[in-house]
Amino acid sequence: MRIRQIIAMTSLGLLVLAGCGRSGSPVVPILAEPAPPTDLTALVRSRAVILAWTRPTTNIDGTALKYLAAFQISRAQTAPQSSAPSVIATVKAEKPENAVVSGNRYAFTDKDVVVGARYTYTIEAVSRRGVIGPPTTEATALVTVDIEAPSNLRAEAGERAVRLFWDAPTQRVDASPLAVVPRYNIYRGANPGRYDPSPINREPVRSTQFQDTNLVNDQTYYYRVTAVESQEPPWQEGVPSSEVSTAPADLTPPAPPQGVRAVVGPGLAVSLSWELNRESDLLGYLVYRSDATERPPHRLTEAPLKSPILTDRSVRSGGRYLYTVTAVDASSRHNESVASEAVEVRVP
Repeated sequence: MRIRQIIAMTSLGLLVLAGCGRSGSPVVPILAEPAPPTDLTALVRSRAVILAWTRPTTNIDGTALKYLAAFQISRAQTAPQSSAPSVIATVKAEKPENAVVSGNRYAFTDKDVVVGARYTYTIEAVSRRGVIGPPTTEATALVTVDIEAPSNLRAEAGERAVRLFWDAPTQRVDASPLAVVPRYNIYRGANPGRYDPSPINREPVRSTQFQDTNLVNDQTYYYRVTAVESQEPPWQEGVPSSEVSTAPADLTPPAPPQGVRAVVGPGLAVSLSWELNRESDLLGYLVYRSDATERPPHRLTEAPLKSPILTDRSVRSGGRYLYTVTAVDASSRHNESVASEAVEVRVP
């Protein structure tokens, strides 16, 4: 017991001496500045400026940005008169009440603007320790009287694609003539009335039609279109069009079944078989029979067959029959292939 106490006291003394050996002022931790947000854009819409930016993921020293608190938005007026930059809003990084978030993309609407004025914006990221990072590059917006909305927006569904058509606007909302040839931005949403802050086209389109591709079949998409006045960024948008929706659909049927074979008997029965189709979305097979070459075939199966076999026990002795098989996919349209080559059977 005495030996254990001596060892314990000796260890404690070494720890105290090690601590007393340190000297100098306390070390102040370095507070890393968050990197600036990226891809800042400014869109003019409905006499307001919509700012969109991407959340940073690192500090300026390259380390991971783990504790982001907010974004600080600054604005300056440059025409028709100038004003110094000032902070006009703070947007929380998590669940902001004054901005819309889509993935790592934020959108803030500045409604306190004047028609005819030009504004420049910058945004800074703020850490939870209150460290403010450097500003983004400037985004400029000129607030104008809106172009009226494109009219008669239509949507035509295709396979994994939607084609949109609309009529061009001819004036502004105050009925003044439109002196420029507008271009267009297209917005897409997964729910009615809710759209991503950025258009799906990389640059405004010149035509009054647009094809949206690489979509998911049988999923409903919602669209609206705005006219763009400026020929270069920042894009000055007019009033958005009415909303249309549609769902792309699988329009491609399976290949017709191959290698259909028919064997008679035993008894009054015909056994049919064929090769398996290779389509991943195959639902099954339908079998048709005609009692004579001049008669149209009728379907023997109520629902698609999962297996490539069927026994027809409704034949009669002395009968002559023609069989064909089709393949059906599992899409909402249940696309059906063309018929296989016919196989003829005579029942003894």
